[in-house]
Amino acid sequence: MTGQTEEYWKYAQIGLELAAAVLLGFWAGYQLDKKAGTAPWLMLGGAAGGMGAGFYLVVRELFSGEKKGGK
Repeated sequence: MTGQTEEYWKYAQIGLELAAAVLLGFWAGYQLDKKAGTAPWLMLGGAAGGMGAGFYLVVRELFSGEKKGGK
């Protein structure tokens, strides 16, 4: 693959990681809400936690790329 194609896949992976983290948190909160009867609070909290975890993954990936680049 060319360098430009690799860059596209890198950014696609970052976006998918963010989406997966938010969806996983949302789903976990939904499941807990069904058991506890607290809808929609745990679902919203799970989505917020997933968003925080997703942004952590994005920042970690972007900063690890800077160190590999040599600058």
